[in-house]
Amino acid sequence: MAVTPPLRTVDTGAGFRHPLYQVMLETPGLTVGTAVLDDLLSWGLTKAMWIFPMATSCCGIEFMATAASRVDIDRMGVIVRATPRQADVMVVAGTITTKMAPRVLKLWEQMPEPKWCIAMGSCAISGDFYRNLYSVVPGIDTFLPVDVYVPGCPPNPEALMHGMMRLQEKIQRQRKGENVVPELNPDLLKITQPSVPRLNEATRSPTQTLEQERASENPTVDEETDPLVVPTSEPVPGLAPLAGADFQALLKELGVAELPTDGPPVIPAAQHLELARRLKGLGYRQLVTIAASHWPAGKGRKGADPAEVEHHEIAYALRTVGAGSRLAIWAVKVPVADPVLTLAGVFAGADWQEREQFDLVGVRFAGHPDLRRIMQTENATTHPLRREFPADAHLAPWR
Repeated sequence: MAVTPPLRTVDTGAGFRHPLYQVMLETPGLTVGTAVLDDLLSWGLTKAMWIFPMATSCCGIEFMATAASRVDIDRMGVIVRATPRQADVMVVAGTITTKMAPRVLKLWEQMPEPKWCIAMGSCAISGDFYRNLYSVVPGIDTFLPVDVYVPGCPPNPEALMHGMMRLQEKIQRQRKGENVVPELNPDLLKITQPSVPRLNEATRSPTQTLEQERASENPTVDEETDPLVVPTSEPVPGLAPLAGADFQALLKELGVAELPTDGPPVIPAAQHLELARRLKGLGYRQLVTIAASHWPAGKGRKGADPAEVEHHEIAYALRTVGAGSRLAIWAVKVPVADPVLTLAGVFAGADWQEREQFDLVGVRFAGHPDLRRIMQTENATTHPLRREFPADAHLAPWR
């Protein structure tokens, strides 16, 4: 006769009686609850997200608004921290340039695990308007692992809060061991393919990631590079000092009888510094701008000589301060291989503006105290505002 095995029973722990547990249950006004430890850990992770803000553009304003009274992300346990050491969520809100990318990656590496990243806004997601611009990274997922994308230009505070809620759901699913990687759409990836493969793409080479990591190891290399040395040129001797009583009189001394209609008057490069000093003595104490342009051989202003050599034309503008302000504008034209005298010793504001024109156009300013790149990485070998430069040029390893 077959013996029927006893039914298997499961111990629910209902009959367990611990002296301390029994005392706590019998204590007036004390409520005791039990839970799975992993549930408590998941609850703690999702209800205490500490954010490290990487706000670089207009999306940063919307990010700040989420902390105001209308949205108040503090009710979700979200706290903004000023150090990556105390944060587990990085919110990249804005455009990231090739010069900023190694800094962002370095800060990401300083955040302790587990950590997550939210790409806020079109510029952080894909570069948006600036996607094919020489200085912009075409999406932060080309060097950072992104967990949640919050689209918009810019997304409003409610959208960012919605993204945080989706991140909470993702963390909970990860704790349960569920697969949270979305299915990729090959056709969409082909349309939106940036100049650098994303981290999750099979076509991405390990060398790409390694080069980006090495670049982030010393993100301040451009600040440690020796400044470019340009030989100081002195004005041509024998030139008489300028003595005009106003800007028009000074121009006449320099041979400019009437002002051109297609741009500022061009003066001899040898007397450019003397003119600036003389104008400052006449009350033109505000340096408004220094703007350079690059002209290939045979090109120039309207009616230029076809035999014109490749050259730079640098325009300057000074203004008097106070009532009845007057403006003085002139230009200097030099071949691309020749430097132009710096005005940094006459106007302190010329320091930064001349560095910008050197970086973007390639103009060399003789006598400048610290002529280094100011907007691009120091290892850049091109000048993006020159006529022959393609706007969507690659700059390894970031774009």
